[in-house]
Amino acid sequence: MKFFQGLTAVFLSIFFISNISFAQWALDTVIQVGNNPAGIAVTADGSKLVVTDNTDPGSVKIISTSDYSISNIDISNIENYPNAVAVSPNDSIALVNTMHKTIFINVYSRSVVATFTAPCASTTLYGIAVTPDGNSAVYPDLSSGCTQQGLRIIDANGKSSNSKFIGVNTSGVLTGIGITPDGSSALVTTFSLDAPKIVNLINSSVQNIAGISSGSYGISMFHKSDEALIFDGDSLDRVSLISNSVTKKISGLSYNTNLQNIAITGDDKYAFVVGAFEKLVVSLENDSVLETFTAGGTNVAANSDGSYFFVTDGYNGTVRVYKEQTLTGIKTKKNIIVSDYRLYQNYPNPFNPSTIINYQLPKDGPVTLKIFNELGQEVKTLVNQYQSRGTYTVNFEASGLTSGIYFYKLQAGYFSSTKKMLLIK
Repeated sequence: MKFFQGLTAVFLSIFFISNISFAQWALDTVIQVGNNPAGIAVTADGSKLVVTDNTDPGSVKIISTSDYSISNIDISNIENYPNAVAVSPNDSIALVNTMHKTIFINVYSRSVVATFTAPCASTTLYGIAVTPDGNSAVYPDLSSGCTQQGLRIIDANGKSSNSKFIGVNTSGVLTGIGITPDGSSALVTTFSLDAPKIVNLINSSVQNIAGISSGSYGISMFHKSDEALIFDGDSLDRVSLISNSVTKKISGLSYNTNLQNIAITGDDKYAFVVGAFEKLVVSLENDSVLETFTAGGTNVAANSDGSYFFVTDGYNGTVRVYKEQTLTGIKTKKNIIVSDYRLYQNYPNPFNPSTIINYQLPKDGPVTLKIFNELGQEVKTLVNQYQSRGTYTVNFEASGLTSGIYFYKLQAGYFSSTKKMLLIK
């Protein structure tokens, strides 16, 4: 009897441990958004979705993730068929690619603030990505007026009409794009029987990714390492950008389609993958498929902690929202509330010429720390990156600034806090 009791205890212990590490997502809600939702991006704080409606007349939707209310931005007087979209790291600007233009939309005022006309584009601009510092945007520019295809680098805030073009020799069509964590290089897929390319944005050198030759489309960069996920036909490949080669082939979609897109969570633990007929949730800790959904989609985005992922579906005009589930009675996730974050008063205050700012993060996530003057104008960015939980100390050097009152603002996920300091010279 004691033997069976012990065996039962061992079984329950194993069951408990295995389920603690188990993550599962389920359909939470379906949002009706329009005729042909295509591109999708989520702000770093997870509060808003930006969705393109790839139609004529074209429009862009900004969706609140708190109540899924929708604001419609009509861009048909500028250009139609909006496709790819990216959001700047400070969440203020959404960059939307149409057939020949990039449209800059202020996410908060929900208004168009600038446009950029691509001098070389001959058809719909596909992918677009913003460098981690938020200064530049990069997208594949197709040959028309230029001698070849390549990457176009523009100002991510729409304040300059200047751009840089890097030619990329390929037999296919440049489509998906991602930026390395340090912002120095871009990885671009080719949608053809050609290898994806790693392009140095500083010296314009181009190299092939070895081990992929059957064509690629979907791509997503890791946030904390020089790695990427790329679709190679119907296989999902893990790629090292140090060796420029495939390091692992992960089971992919069961049917090869042109609609293949990937989103990786901010902690690099999970990837959400969509094709025309199915969706996958992939563990990047052991390179295995956790879940398969039979319904497909067009594009995908995930909030930084992976608790939600969002899929556009051009076939039925929806955004499908999938939510990570809590295993009742086995493990409950700790709820991080805003009081767990801390932005401490700077010291010394008043100060000259420098002061120390401390803050505490209870979880991993994107963080910005910025300085503003009395008019609300940003004068300096101290932090703009993904950070692990912990306590941080930042030195603010006020050289070049005049005496007066300044504010420092910490934005970390949903948490935001602002404090005042006085500079006396």
